[in-house]
Amino acid sequence: MKHSIIGLTLLIASAIIYGASLIAASIYSQVLAQVVGEWDSRYGIFGTALREVGSVPLTIAILLGLLGGFLIVKSFRKG
Repeated sequence: MKHSIIGLTLLIASAIIYGASLIAASIYSQVLAQVVGEWDSRYGIFGTALREVGSVPLTIAILLGLLGGFLIVKSFRKG
């Protein structure tokens, strides 16, 4: 039971961090759209904003999600 609660908490934290970084990138992409020539054409406006917001929050969100999923699976296998 303890592993499933910790796993669900980690999954919720992962979703919050991931959503916050996507919201920050979408707000920043509107700023980039108003400035001509400031964004990289290889990634587009949103991709450039996502890269400038940072990959650290996305990496943390992915790691927390994987760890949370592992703990939930572990708690179901224990029975």
